[in-house]
Amino acid sequence: MNKALFIISLQHELAMAIGNKLDLRAMLKVFLKVCFNRLDLTSAHIHVYCDQSGIPCKLRLLESTSFQHFLSIPKSKRGQPWAQNTHLNNFVEQLNNSQSNSSFQCENGQYLFGFIIPNHGLLTFETHYILGDEVQKALQPVLQKLASSCYTSLVHDSLVKEVHSRQLIEEKVAFQAQHDGLTGLFNRQHINHLLANAIEEAHLNKKIGSVLFIDLNRFKPINDSMGHAVGDKILLTLSNRLHSLSSEHIDIGRFGGDEFIILLKNLKIDYQETVNQLIEQINQLLAIPFVIDANSYKLTCSIGYAFFPLQSSTVNNLIKFSDIAMYEAKRAKSQSGKKYQAAMSEKIKRRLDYVDDMKQGLEQDDFKLYYQAQYNHYGDIIGAEALLRWQHPIHGMESPAVYIPIAEESELILAIGQWVLEQACRDIKKLEQLKLPESFDKISINISAKQLIQPDFQEKILHAIEQNDIPAKRLGLELTENLLVENIEDSIKLIASLKEKSIDCAIDDFGTGYSSLTYLKRIPASVLKIDRSFVANIAQSSESAAIASMIISLGKTLKMNVLAEGVETIEEFNCLKDLGCYHYQGFYFSTPLPFDEFIRLLS
Repeated sequence: MNKALFIISLQHELAMAIGNKLDLRAMLKVFLKVCFNRLDLTSAHIHVYCDQSGIPCKLRLLESTSFQHFLSIPKSKRGQPWAQNTHLNNFVEQLNNSQSNSSFQCENGQYLFGFIIPNHGLLTFETHYILGDEVQKALQPVLQKLASSCYTSLVHDSLVKEVHSRQLIEEKVAFQAQHDGLTGLFNRQHINHLLANAIEEAHLNKKIGSVLFIDLNRFKPINDSMGHAVGDKILLTLSNRLHSLSSEHIDIGRFGGDEFIILLKNLKIDYQETVNQLIEQINQLLAIPFVIDANSYKLTCSIGYAFFPLQSSTVNNLIKFSDIAMYEAKRAKSQSGKKYQAAMSEKIKRRLDYVDDMKQGLEQDDFKLYYQAQYNHYGDIIGAEALLRWQHPIHGMESPAVYIPIAEESELILAIGQWVLEQACRDIKKLEQLKLPESFDKISINISAKQLIQPDFQEKILHAIEQNDIPAKRLGLELTENLLVENIEDSIKLIASLKEKSIDCAIDDFGTGYSSLTYLKRIPASVLKIDRSFVANIAQSSESAAIASMIISLGKTLKMNVLAEGVETIEEFNCLKDLGCYHYQGFYFSTPLPFDEFIRLLS
């Protein structure tokens, strides 16, 4: 009678232990503790079936599954984890293979009893006594219930994981919808949304806010020459620095490319001073060099800003106004930023109209090439520089200093540069049909930065030469020192390749750049042109004479010809000749002339 009551009590208590918890490990732990205490065990163990990923699962036919140690009471034996116990592992292996309850007596007199948890795992008891048959039989319905509870727990875990995964996906989608993929800052769409809310709050609370538009200077040459991987690392580094400025009143976003936007909310009465301080902080963040892959890069930025609702209450206008102000800061090379003014928009409109005028000028053949002859110290013409001139229908003859910068900003410089190349080659063809002086060498054209970085630039040069059937040696290219240094590696390869095809390059405005001596010896150019700023009044300026003398010496050392620009007086000519410069260009010799007049000068 007592044994029957014990069996009933055991089944009841074990059944109660099952299903108290939905978590698989927690449920099995409670069950194992009850077994350990009620059956006076020395240890108890559960091994569960797992899928290929090691996750507990229900055993299914024709599927690849294995079992692994899941839980033991106590956790170890004499300090050794049960998972490393050879006797237990061997017994469980045999139990799994037989798929039937079994027992084994160990050398130390202890007993191992194994039970199958249908389709889910293996239950092992270690005892100091023989477990009675009636107890083992009493465990069978309990194990069936335990198997059902295991399945319930696995389904619950699967649902929890699915819900969690879905939640993570939804959070990820929401994050991606609001943040930039590279930097993690707010993206353009979300910044627009935040700005709209900030404008509304500013009206309600009678507060002032500001939009700062930031653009990196000289980022594109680095990105083009060093690759997008380096460019992305610079942008990510800058984003992390800018993120340090974030607060409940400051939101930061990436507008696109190397452009960033900062939104300031709830500014106080000294709002202008707050913006000034923030701009100073941004410049300090940029003053720290960007060290990428053992290379160091120094960058600056241009910043424009506008206030709301003082200057506008619409998102598009505020972004546009701060963008316009940023371009004004870039033109002025200002580090302190520019506040938007209405006159800036009018200036932009005039520039756009001017671009349209230039486009029409190209279509209507209003652009012309003038040629300024270049001489040696004997008075012989050795070549000429092709200079662009534009007869504006209203303004008359326009200065290149006015329209060339506008053309470069608008990308129109590419079309103008191509026209100059083709027209110069056509004019060279006409010169080839004349009897040229033996001293005459070549016609040189000026190349812009945007032309130089075109991937097919060399092909365009060679095509124009071939199309007009002229000797390649008759065409020279002039590139400014700063332009070459900004794209130094590509420039060296390009000039070397052109030189192999008999097209020489000259370094224009030499001495005004910032890394002259470092890179000069690497650039395979044929001519150094002394900038006119060092030629003007050189006879009276010892500083200019010293600089010119240094350039001349450098040219001779590197076996390069040196040509002085802007020679306007006989005193300048004599001083340069005394210093060892024997090639010249300037009003003292000849003004720039239309092609027909230049031909007459040659003859």
